[in-house]
Amino acid sequence: MEQTPWDPEDVAVGLDREGGLSPEAEALLPALEPRALYKRLVAARLLDHRLGRLGLPMWAPAAGEEAVSVAVALLLGEGEWVYPGMRDLAIAPILGMDLDELARQVLGLAASDGERRAPALYNGRAGALSATDLGVAHVPEALGVHLGMAAGQAHANKLDGHEHACVALFGEGLTTAGLFHETVAAAVSADLPLVMICKSQLWPEGAPAEAGLLGDSVAERVKACGMWTRRADGADVFGVYQALAQAFARAREGRGPALVEVVVTPLYNPDVPAHRDPVERLRRYLDRAGHWTPAVEEALEKELLGQLDRAFDYARDGDKVGNG
Repeated sequence: MEQTPWDPEDVAVGLDREGGLSPEAEALLPALEPRALYKRLVAARLLDHRLGRLGLPMWAPAAGEEAVSVAVALLLGEGEWVYPGMRDLAIAPILGMDLDELARQVLGLAASDGERRAPALYNGRAGALSATDLGVAHVPEALGVHLGMAAGQAHANKLDGHEHACVALFGEGLTTAGLFHETVAAAVSADLPLVMICKSQLWPEGAPAEAGLLGDSVAERVKACGMWTRRADGADVFGVYQALAQAFARAREGRGPALVEVVVTPLYNPDVPAHRDPVERLRRYLDRAGHWTPAVEEALEKELLGQLDRAFDYARDGDKVGNG
């Protein structure tokens, strides 16, 4: 299939732009039921839209990055931790965080048990969240701080003899910061069970990512530091899952850290072709398989939007009662 300027190079294709599966992706079907996978992607998209309408200071648009959140949530094991960035809030509800609690946290309201405790705040205001019972660390106010925290957690896991992976997500902008290079150096030198997930863009602000950097892709540059790396297409949920599964396996088996560069395409650009949308690409597969119709889509969105609306309405109403 002909490459376009929107498509990343050096990636293994699991789900192509027309909705066709590779043999390797087909082998994942018993574990990754496509309709359930699609529902999670749509849920992540709708959550992002809902948060965007709230005008929260911590919100950053995540449309086009849903495959990463879904794959991380599906792969994270019991006792493992993920250190998310600002665009990764969908991980928590996919892992099982109650939507009422999510709404209360991002709005900075009282806890669902009626006790007022410190909410997840950003500059003293609502907008972030954490779910420590699910292994989801708090989104930090300072960009990049969570990379060092994740490395520390991975080091603790190794010292305790736990066969756990620790995950950190970030954007390619952080790869020019000292915190990133310090984390890579620490992970490689100490052979930490750390999975670093870098979400990069081919065309950030209209120019190739390499235009502002010396060298090749993030994966190639980190590989030169001695870390195992892979590159995946963020519009291909099966390809993302496969690459991350390899990284998780390495960490759990004590084979050292890994970096997976996932090339994502922000969907706010009107010129973005439809096949760069992970939701649309999986929808094409379901359509070809006879599992999708407009009526099915309408019912799914109605169900998910209803759940979100009820959670946020309940959070606001409950806070009014508690403060009445």
